[in-house]
Amino acid sequence: MKINTLIIDDNPNWRLTLSKFVEMNPVLKLVAVCESAFEAYAKLTENEVDLLICDIEMPDISGIGLAKSLPNGPLIIFVTSHQEYALDCYEVSPVDFLLKPLNFERFLQSIEKVRKRLLSQPEDISLSPYFFVKDGHNYEQVLYHNVLYMKAQEHFLHIVTPNHTYTPMLSISKMEEQLKGDVFLRVHRSYLVHRLAIATITKDDVILTNGEKIPIGDQYRAKISRQHIGGNLISRNG
Repeated sequence: MKINTLIIDDNPNWRLTLSKFVEMNPVLKLVAVCESAFEAYAKLTENEVDLLICDIEMPDISGIGLAKSLPNGPLIIFVTSHQEYALDCYEVSPVDFLLKPLNFERFLQSIEKVRKRLLSQPEDISLSPYFFVKDGHNYEQVLYHNVLYMKAQEHFLHIVTPNHTYTPMLSISKMEEQLKGDVFLRVHRSYLVHRLAIATITKDDVILTNGEKIPIGDQYRAKISRQHIGGNLISRNG
């Protein structure tokens, strides 16, 4: 499995160093190199990213600020010249924290932590962090955390990720049976939505972080209110 990696650092020399480190590691695939959090945010919405290697102190938004803004974010390795950021960064649960100047051997240790984290059994997906979809003669691996939503259409299921849609011959009910955790929410008889991909819930729709609207079925309204909003509501307006 290749780990799709995005680098963010406002220093061109460190961007070059980190790019070389990534390219020297066969388990990593470099998706993009960015100099700001704003640029990175755009790339994150366009690409499937498994790992974010991110500087902390940047001129527009800090690396910690960016991590907090990502509802369905990738794993993170923070890199910085400032030891004092170590405690602050752990509120967003990074995989590791690297001090500059960077050492390749130490970098490899961090990547091994990432690899083990991706392959470990998560709490919410009971069987595996990934599944396979048959595509012609090939089997494509899809990470659960990259899925935005799933849509049933006749005998097929459209599994939608940021940059690809897989369409296996599978019923949505059968897929829901395999999802024994609570990561995905049934919002309509034809739709399953990844909870962390939800940005807004209106009377009639679920609006995702990429702007897509998913209709809410009448029979699912109470369940959405109870299971997804429920105890997570911290304020009421009006």
